[in-house]
Amino acid sequence: MKNKKSIFKKGILAFLIIVLIGALGGTYYIGNLVFGGSTQLVTNEGTAAVSDDFFQTYSLDYEVFKKSYKIEEMELKSSLDEHIIPADYIYAKNNENKDKNKDTVILVHGLGGNRLTTYPVAQFFLDEGYNVIAYDQRSSGENIAKYTTFGYLESEDLKDYIEYVKKVNKDNKLILWGTSFGGATVGIALGDEKVNEVVDVAILDCPISSMSYMLKKEMEEMNTGLPLEFLLNTGNIVNKIKLGFSYDDADVTKYTSKTKVSVLIFNSKNDSVTPYFMGEDIYKSISINNKKLVTVTSSEHANVFLDYNDKYKNEILDFIDSNFQ
Repeated sequence: MKNKKSIFKKGILAFLIIVLIGALGGTYYIGNLVFGGSTQLVTNEGTAAVSDDFFQTYSLDYEVFKKSYKIEEMELKSSLDEHIIPADYIYAKNNENKDKNKDTVILVHGLGGNRLTTYPVAQFFLDEGYNVIAYDQRSSGENIAKYTTFGYLESEDLKDYIEYVKKVNKDNKLILWGTSFGGATVGIALGDEKVNEVVDVAILDCPISSMSYMLKKEMEEMNTGLPLEFLLNTGNIVNKIKLGFSYDDADVTKYTSKTKVSVLIFNSKNDSVTPYFMGEDIYKSISINNKKLVTVTSSEHANVFLDYNDKYKNEILDFIDSNFQ
């Protein structure tokens, strides 16, 4: 009788273990699907080219642009995981001697773009006398790094270019500009002590502030039928296992709260991709006084430069000047 009870108990225990393993396996499987969907949002193939319509929208003739400015293709090896980070180094208008020891702006494009999609903004800075570096973010253009991480790992690529600029440009201004996803990249980089020592001004255009919010919004639209918190939690676990950080670690305000860099933020109340509260949250997190939030009412996502062009440019120039008086 005792043997039968013992066998029964062992059978129940084995069954429970099998059920537990199955549940864990199923949970990991779902988490892995969430992970894939959240970290492979774009591909190199999908972001390889820029349409003629894009340049026409900004009244920029790409062929004329290439003839008007001296452009050098360059690349750095990532100090994080050794992937190649391709970029264009563009010399300021009238910089005939190709002098790199000049005021420089690093431009960080948004999700779905590549370094060429920053050219309309690049032209503005080039004509104002700044050298410009425009580079491809992870999994975009010619940057073959596998995962997109809402600015978290992307900030390491940016730091590599910041370090490069300070080697060739020791005594002049260094300005960062990032739009949308690129705004998150810049914002997270601002939490780094070394970045704070060398960067003078950061400009965030309709920046993402929260990876968790963006993923939650995406999953709501997918309407999988599974509990939202379950999906986020399982995805978060797999993200932590595979990439070493949680969704909360990609909260931009954690990093902008530490910055000593002067920050200018643009956002729009009509932005349905990165709602204007994101820019406000980042603005409120910054403890220093050298900050400004410019909110417009009618622009769609990342279109403030297009819709309010004169205002956009003047706000930037005035903000930079106010920090170097």
